Amino acid sequence: MRLLIERVKSCKCVIYGLTNSEIGQGLLVYCAFEEGDNPLKNDKAISKIKKLRIFTDEADKLNLSIGDVNGEVMVISSFSLFADLNTGNRPSFSRSLKYDESLPLYNDFINKAKLELNAKTGVFGADMKVNSINDGPISVILDI
Repeated sequence: MRLLIERVKSCKCVIYGLTNSEIGQGLLVYCAFEEGDNPLKNDKAISKIKKLRIFTDEADKLNLSIGDVNGEVMVISSFSLFADLNTGNRPSFSRSLKYDESLPLYNDFINKAKLELNAKTGVFGADMKVNSINDGPISVILDI
């Protein structure tokens, strides 16, 4: 499982020209799955997101978590996080789990994110336009 986590001022997911979901201050989380991923990894990822201290405190230090700032989370599926660019110029996505194998893991991840985080989502497999204002910018990669 790979997550790209960005601290954002706001984020909006647009599908077919219509706003599907949007958040204010919080985290934009792109997620991808690979062979061997399972619901236990989802648990670990949610726990890490909850505890991740990438928001600034009154001393301008990265000490606060998403809960500390009452932030929201936008989760977007993105199989391209496992792109392999080592040969040629066209990325290979062979490491990414196939659609029908990823969907149950994604749904499990989303259900847990909605229970434990103030989470909203895109639509798995959809052609999404994600508009965000990255804050910092702070972007981190989490491999589980």
